[in-house]
Amino acid sequence: MKMSTLDLPRFGAGIGLARTSAIARRLGLDLAAIGRRAMVITGSNGKGSVSRMLASLFTAAGERTGLFTSPHLHAFNERFVLRGEMIDDGSLTVLEARVGEAIEAHIHQQGWDQPGAFEAGFLTALLWFQEAGAERLVIEAGIGGRYDPTRLLMAPHAALVSLDFEHMPLLGSSLREVALDKLDIAPPGGRIILGRSLASERPAIETVAGLKQVALGWVADQYRPSRSSDALSGHVVRLDHAVRGPLDLTMAMHGRFQLDNLEVALEAFADARPDLFPGAWPDLIAPALAGCSNPARMEYLPGEPGLLVDAGHTPAGIAAAVAGVETLLNRRKAVLLLGMSADKPVAAMLDVLAPAFERVIVSTLPGGVPAADLAAAYKARNATAHVLIANKASAAVALALAMPERREVVALGGLFWAAAVREAWLGATPAPCAE
Repeated sequence: MKMSTLDLPRFGAGIGLARTSAIARRLGLDLAAIGRRAMVITGSNGKGSVSRMLASLFTAAGERTGLFTSPHLHAFNERFVLRGEMIDDGSLTVLEARVGEAIEAHIHQQGWDQPGAFEAGFLTALLWFQEAGAERLVIEAGIGGRYDPTRLLMAPHAALVSLDFEHMPLLGSSLREVALDKLDIAPPGGRIILGRSLASERPAIETVAGLKQVALGWVADQYRPSRSSDALSGHVVRLDHAVRGPLDLTMAMHGRFQLDNLEVALEAFADARPDLFPGAWPDLIAPALAGCSNPARMEYLPGEPGLLVDAGHTPAGIAAAVAGVETLLNRRKAVLLLGMSADKPVAAMLDVLAPAFERVIVSTLPGGVPAADLAAAYKARNATAHVLIANKASAAVALALAMPERREVVALGGLFWAAAVREAWLGATPAPCAE
């Protein structure tokens, strides 16, 4: 179904940990028992990709695995997956009704304590996974870690994938504050795997983790520099682990940044299932990840022309996407479809984008940067760029497809824009014939 059946605000009233815990009790959720078989993934970029990789790995290892991610691209059901299958509309409607009743009872008792949409989705997922007998849960955190509802699981295994400037009004005024907020996803006695982009804050993270009695696993200590050859036909990767040795595989996920995500996923998997190693390296891993994908994360939709779409929404995420586009298109010229949410670091993201594309079609999302303002800001950074304005994503796609030179099309700017363009593209372009 397109949207949740629950009419809730994006954010709840204040800090919601106690509220979410109380509603969970009303639903009969045993958070402690659920948490013991859960892994929580947080980070600025890449947490969705890492979560999907982990779900594929645990499933390949024979575990009945539940996956909860957010936000979704086209259908609310995308957030809830068990053994590789999305929840159906009927089951989701029934579960949401039960969660909605528990929320109403809580508000009736407390009067002012309004939950937010993410809390409700998280509880819906836990209810489904508990009743469906999920043996392993992979849970993508929301924003941050310290006050994120997923912290209530006190999951013994966690991962902090990456670090970038995002949600600064909520998480802090510096990268260090963002890192330490997200670090709180791990409970005392737990262990968290940390990606390469956390290196700049390593001394602070190690100090605070020691005080909190949280064990750290740094992927940079375990992996030698990796190599890859990325093309539209597939992403050929070689990792070199300090103990397990080399791992060769072909991924469906594109972009150099996916190597960093892959290292985090593999270390988190080994942390949760040490009994499978070294035998899982590479016999279980390579087949499990060969078909693992994450829509709108450096995704290529083939055609004449084709579309490359990425949902990166931070300066580092945009920089990684631009580098990925240059590699995959072998520096062939492309037209950029651009839309941005107003609550993102727009100026810093445009600083990266503007030098990379000479032909641009800008548009506006609901609640996003007005197209005229976005066009002006782009031109201020690249005076020679040819910039057109479209009133919505479908119009931007139509303009791109009508261009006589038939350049490949690239959509960047954030998740909501990626979803809008992807939906318009799939509706506007014929599917390629299967061989």
